[in-house]
Amino acid sequence: MVRTKTAAAGVAALALLLMASAGTAFAVRTADQPTPLATPMPTPMSTPLADGARLSASPGERLTFTLPASLPGKNGNRVVSEVFVAPGTLRMNDPVVTAVATVACDTPPGVYPVRQTGPGGPAEGAGGEPWVSVEVADIGAAERAACPGKVAALPPEQPEEHWPAGRSWPQSPWDVRTFRPGEEVTPTASDASAGYGDTLTSPGFTGRAVMRGAKAVVTAAATIRCDAGPGLYEVRWAGGDEVWARYRVADSAEQNSPACRDRAAEPSPWRTPWPAAGTAAALAVAGVAAYAVARRRRRPR
Repeated sequence: MVRTKTAAAGVAALALLLMASAGTAFAVRTADQPTPLATPMPTPMSTPLADGARLSASPGERLTFTLPASLPGKNGNRVVSEVFVAPGTLRMNDPVVTAVATVACDTPPGVYPVRQTGPGGPAEGAGGEPWVSVEVADIGAAERAACPGKVAALPPEQPEEHWPAGRSWPQSPWDVRTFRPGEEVTPTASDASAGYGDTLTSPGFTGRAVMRGAKAVVTAAATIRCDAGPGLYEVRWAGGDEVWARYRVADSAEQNSPACRDRAAEPSPWRTPWPAAGTAAALAVAGVAAYAVARRRRRPR
């Protein structure tokens, strides 16, 4: 009886050891994670500007230009003027579209036109009807001397856009939605940028996402990796370098999400992987040995 118990204990210990090693073999390798970014700075909201409106500003001041989100074709257009340090870009910031631009420090006092152009329009908005105007005030010598430092201290413009939750993702390369580890997402393309069978890749996906559907609208099914750390991720077409979409992975601990399992990492029920097959064979051999010992103890002498 003692030998029988010893053999059974040995089988149990061997089984635990082999299952532990198999678990290690199946562990999902952590993908390279992007550096988590700070929480995006919210863009100031305001009432949409009416055509012909006049804004007041001082050199070095940052202005916000706002349009109704219902106006089609405005997202991505530029807001330009000869007095801006750089053109502003209209971005969806539901429920409005906004752009920010900073008045240059060397701007003389006066009234200056502001225009809207397409994404590749001129930097100073030459030609075309003015949209609104900016009245730049005069400032003293000391304030003008301190202006460059004031402009340098301004926070950088955040390119992330915030689209209504009901719209398909992505509406643009900077339509950043937030997903949880293990969440299933549906990238959707409704233009000529994708076709049936095209593949999307991202370090935060469990695998490649293949587009399916009609010619006008194609979609893919993707799952966020369970080991995807919080931060900003990029999506590209397989074999391409241009970023097609971006998304943010939330901290699963902060989201109180349930336990996550990567489907791509689970073994197929129709095929036993090598480590699992080895474990089964070892357990079978150990079981036969234990059975032989038990029979020998019970055999009459």
